[in-house]
Amino acid sequence: AAEVAQKRAELSGAAVVLGSATPSVGTFRRALSGRYSLIELPNRVNNAPLPRVKIVDMRAEFLKGNSSVFSEALHGELKRCFDAGEQAILFMNRRGYSTFVSCRGCGYTLKCPDCDVSMTYHKYENVMKCHYCGRTKNIPKVCPECGKPHIKFFGVGTQQVEEQLKEQFPGVTALRMDYDTTQGKDAHYKILDRFMRGEAQALIGTQMIAKGLDIPNVTTVGVIAADTMLHVPDYRSAERTFQLLTQVAGRAGRGEREGSVIVQSYTPEHAVIELAANQDYRGFYDYEIASRRAGLFPPFSLFIRIVFTGENEAAIDDMNERFAAEMKQRIYTALDAQGASRQELLFMVASPAPMKKRQGLYRYETLMKLVRTKHTAAVIDAIYTLCNERRRSEMGNVEINPADMF
Repeated sequence: AAEVAQKRAELSGAAVVLGSATPSVGTFRRALSGRYSLIELPNRVNNAPLPRVKIVDMRAEFLKGNSSVFSEALHGELKRCFDAGEQAILFMNRRGYSTFVSCRGCGYTLKCPDCDVSMTYHKYENVMKCHYCGRTKNIPKVCPECGKPHIKFFGVGTQQVEEQLKEQFPGVTALRMDYDTTQGKDAHYKILDRFMRGEAQALIGTQMIAKGLDIPNVTTVGVIAADTMLHVPDYRSAERTFQLLTQVAGRAGRGEREGSVIVQSYTPEHAVIELAANQDYRGFYDYEIASRRAGLFPPFSLFIRIVFTGENEAAIDDMNERFAAEMKQRIYTALDAQGASRQELLFMVASPAPMKKRQGLYRYETLMKLVRTKHTAAVIDAIYTLCNERRRSEMGNVEINPADMF
């Protein structure tokens, strides 16, 4: 959307304002280099103080015998909040009740037959759901692999947070806002309207509640599991974690009363967790840009991906392999024509996509990484040219720095 807005502005002579408390690393680098004008707002409106943030080590909570999703500190802060007639937001970036279902006897994990991912247990409907294709399945009484009755639910989702909140705080009304509760017409508006009118003391949700909410009576924010996105195998996982934590922390204390934020983590010493707790964007940027420069990740390089999908796995695999071999030669030719080193193509691999199967179709990808130099534009032109020449229904679009790597 930002790229389209900038292109339209360029064509019509308009100005574009990119506004964010947590700009992307690439955007902020362009602002620091002078390609964008940088305008900073260092303080909250009316100079309101930032909320107090406390990081809780959930490993220590477990060793103390606390198996609840709420640490002792968060439980105490919620009690204070509810007793004072104030409201709280609880952030958990996973919907459902448990994140996967597995057999304790043999370790088998129940997966979606159409997608290469585990299914999530949804307690209220008492089914397992795939969050990619929507397929539902009943929970087996015995393991499909070993036949033993050792089925167990693992992980925490928004449903379980809601259930434990009601158990520990009887009489408190909670609203849940995630993909499952916002499917009806105007569902987002209705949930938020009820919360803003004070019909509920707690709002539990995924990342859709992390940004933009300005509710003066919200004084407490609890981040149930700050590590949820931190260890995802994507070079932007640290950036996305920092953005989400900083944004959701900013929902507390937006009125006259001071806000309090409890961040629960199993890796509380991680730099990103500490920087987000301090809402230190400049510190995070310096940390992250150094990490990306050392590893030659964007914005110092580009990931380019083309995904092939189809019902016949062998045919898709072969198609992808042949395409990748031809693509490598085209890139080398483009680099040779400019007198550039072939090592500017850092790597190219033809392999199954990380999620090998989605919605019943097999997925294979050609993934390449290019160091960003003055020759990069010519290489991208060569990539698009080959894709247009070899266009077929099984081939996806050229993705430059894909939004996700799955």
